[in-house]
Amino acid sequence: MSAEIQAATPLMIQYQAIKRNFPDALLLFQVGDFYEFFYDDAKKAAAFLGITLTARGKNNGDPIPLCGVPVHTVEFYIAKLVKGGFKVALCNQLEAATPGRMVERGVAQVFTPGTLTDAKLLDEKSASYLFSFFPLENQWGLLFAELMTAQLFATVLPASADKTLQAELSRFCPDEIIIPGQKLAQPFELYFSKLGFYTTVAAYEAAQSHEANLWTQQQFSHEAQLQIKKYTVLESALNLFHGYIKKNQEASLSLFNQFTYYQPEDFLMLDAATQRNLELVKNMHDGSRKNSLYEHLDYAVTAMGSRTIKKWILRPLVKKEAILARQEVIQKFVNDVIVSHALKKQLSEIGDLERIVGRIMVRRAMANDFNALAHALSILPLLRSTLIGCSDAHIVQRFAQQLGDFSELQALLVAAFNTDSTREWTIKAGFNQQLDYLRNLIDDQTLILNQLEQREQQKTGINSLKVRYNHIHGYYLEVTKANTHLIPDYFIRTQSLVGKDRFTTVELKSIEAELLIAKNQVDQLEREVFEKVKRDVMRYGHDLRKLAYALAHLDALFGLSQVAYNFGYIRPSITEDATLEIVNGKHPIIAQSVAHRFVANSAFLKEESYFWIITGPNMGGKSTFLRQVALITLMAQIGSFVPADSAIISLRDRIFTRVGAGDNVAEGKSTFLVEMEEAALICQQATEKSLIILDELGRGTSTFDGLAIAQAVVEYLYITVKAPCLFATHYHELTMLQQDFPALSCYYAASRKTQEGILLLHKIEKGVADGSFGVEVAKFAGLPRSVVERAQEILDILEGVEKAHISTVAQRPLPSDNGECADLVLENKHLVDRIEQLEQALMQSNNLVRAVSSIDYNDLSPKKAFDILWQLKEDR
Repeated sequence: MSAEIQAATPLMIQYQAIKRNFPDALLLFQVGDFYEFFYDDAKKAAAFLGITLTARGKNNGDPIPLCGVPVHTVEFYIAKLVKGGFKVALCNQLEAATPGRMVERGVAQVFTPGTLTDAKLLDEKSASYLFSFFPLENQWGLLFAELMTAQLFATVLPASADKTLQAELSRFCPDEIIIPGQKLAQPFELYFSKLGFYTTVAAYEAAQSHEANLWTQQQFSHEAQLQIKKYTVLESALNLFHGYIKKNQEASLSLFNQFTYYQPEDFLMLDAATQRNLELVKNMHDGSRKNSLYEHLDYAVTAMGSRTIKKWILRPLVKKEAILARQEVIQKFVNDVIVSHALKKQLSEIGDLERIVGRIMVRRAMANDFNALAHALSILPLLRSTLIGCSDAHIVQRFAQQLGDFSELQALLVAAFNTDSTREWTIKAGFNQQLDYLRNLIDDQTLILNQLEQREQQKTGINSLKVRYNHIHGYYLEVTKANTHLIPDYFIRTQSLVGKDRFTTVELKSIEAELLIAKNQVDQLEREVFEKVKRDVMRYGHDLRKLAYALAHLDALFGLSQVAYNFGYIRPSITEDATLEIVNGKHPIIAQSVAHRFVANSAFLKEESYFWIITGPNMGGKSTFLRQVALITLMAQIGSFVPADSAIISLRDRIFTRVGAGDNVAEGKSTFLVEMEEAALICQQATEKSLIILDELGRGTSTFDGLAIAQAVVEYLYITVKAPCLFATHYHELTMLQQDFPALSCYYAASRKTQEGILLLHKIEKGVADGSFGVEVAKFAGLPRSVVERAQEILDILEGVEKAHISTVAQRPLPSDNGECADLVLENKHLVDRIEQLEQALMQSNNLVRAVSSIDYNDLSPKKAFDILWQLKEDR
């Protein structure tokens, strides 16, 4: 709330006291069977949820806005609010209501996008990260925390390394970003919001550091502590994270003991543009997983396996040994169909163990989570036996060893938790003697009530008399009005309704008292037993996390093996030299969409031919070819098999792609500026071990500007960077560079002209294309016939210009002196003049066509016609 409001009632005083601790969250305040919103929270919630806004009482003469939701539906509304970008604080009644005193209330949980644990609120196919970002003048501290696995990933970047920051954000896709409430961090709130991330400004005080340091010393290894102390900015990011979690999810703090410091180059680096252009985890059409590489590779059986595959796609490996280890397991599963069939069945029964364990460890698990854990553990012996049967794969043997022995824990879970759906119990009968005694007592009392009902029916002669119960009046005898003359004196009237009356008796009150005492005792005891079992299970927490990690990785490898088996993918050879050889490679997603109609293409990038200039018509297959080479390389470096007849993949440190056209209106950047920024990033960061994919560089500006930039970039990448590069272009003049650069080769997307038009063959062949056939493609796209014919006329005129002179200019090295520059200008002046004349004539013709087309002939007087003709004459 924007200002302090003096509450008029004890309930509002209590509400205000709690709300002050959560000013940035919507407070769901339990009042009996409802959770209620008040004041500004009520207005926001009612508007977003579409529920009725009412008022309750007054404050300073003004009605207090109010809206509410039933207790039993609160999870549905919390899910909607959190997904809508709200934080929600859930304030529960901590005790039963007692007449004459205020019910004690407290916030049980705060729901923020980065601290969610409920399966209904999380995307089962994506890991949920909370990102703590701390900027100093010279360095930025980055800390990514996954609550459900209690893993921390941290790195330090130089200040202003915004492109690398964006790459890391795209890798982890955090659900929430927290930044400190300090002046240096203020610009980043808008920066992250523009990138589409949910951002929270969290309180950060120097006083927090002492408590956070104690937590660090307790939770992390000596090596991790030294790494944290090495960077002040990293220590600050960790302290910021500690303070935020302590307030919103304190129970999870004790679980974080895995701290991983990494450098971005520890994985294959993929800048944000490359991740987007290659559609690794979401498509560029609607941002969903459909037609992404992730969707194609996700054949994991469990959700935790799917999440692991997604992590691998965004963090490909750069070490050969690790890649070969994954390949070995995949190969075994591909070869052994019987083992694969057994694994699929067993993994499906294990389910999402990673998040089950996560909820247990953060104390948010329900009885069904413990039953699911018990079932998963019961599958382990069979799974272990299946893996041990893979005698020729030592990596698989290691998985079998990691599964461990959880027989004692399984026995505890089976004995403790009720699986009888006819009983609303948490703890199974037979687990606790006192609990069984109280339950039997309740069952006995229920039988006594039935006997009482029968006795009273016989004594009074009222066969319709019933013993009933409600929360307000407890147990009562219900008699219809027609039988009130038969009611005995010892019946005590408690309520009179239309058509019936309610009574009690001394005996009924006595039974009710004993029954209520027993029910309260059984509920309390069951909660105590449940809490004790939870603590017993949590002692296995570390081993359970290791088990879930191993099973997630096993399932991910199994999923990749299913992709290889189903689509006939091959195991690529991994090399550390400069060789990149793909024989009859295919684009993994498009090839499955068009099936047998897809045309395979090969790529041979070696030291003697590491730079390809690729020409050819639009829709001829150039872009598909470029992307498939990048995707096959990336797939190989996550350990996956690839779509090709054979492949030798050299390890890359980075993959860069500059494809397509897109602006960034939010930051005031045109399409061409974005294009140049991406090209600049490639020139600045690419190394000899990078793979560069460039598609249509320089097309966002004038022909001369674009050609000049394209050639300059080609020369820089070839001479200075020396990285393997596929460069698709419509600037055919660039093909002349092969005369000066021996390792530069020219290829083209083949096509044939027919009587019906151009036939696109989608085959990449050595040589140079005859042209781009843009007019033919425009015709194919359905442009009006008159437009196509006019475009062909203009093209014929432009092609009459002396192209040889343009080619000479494009391929000529930089002049060595001013005299040579002058000769060059004079030599080509007539060419520039001729182009300017053609451009001016074309503009005049277009203006004339537009002017004539805009005339309304139904409203054309002789005077208006004369004026129009005169104006057209003047304009010419």
